[in-house]
Amino acid sequence: MANKYFRKYLIPTAATETDLYTVPEANSAVVRSLRVTNAGAGVSAITVTHNGTGTTYYLQKNRSLTVNSTFDVFNGIPCVLETGDVLKVESSLADVHFYLSYLEMDRT
Repeated sequence: MANKYFRKYLIPTAATETDLYTVPEANSAVVRSLRVTNAGAGVSAITVTHNGTGTTYYLQKNRSLTVNSTFDVFNGIPCVLETGDVLKVESSLADVHFYLSYLEMDRT
């Protein structure tokens, strides 16, 4: 069993729900941080979901993020994800940056 730290970053197309991370087969993950920064020219609505076991859970829904501001979706509280779970992000405007930090654990 191996533990590995990773990071992913994404600047999604405006108003398009996009998969940020999917937990691989036979793994689980602990998300430490999902930083969201609005580098655009206007206020953006941010939505972050966790899709697992056929259900969508909102971690943030239409949160207003002003220009040049940043917040952490998890605010320092770890989030545990299981095999096949998906984190999805969406911003109403372009130029919103998502930066994910997580620990992935191989359960084989």
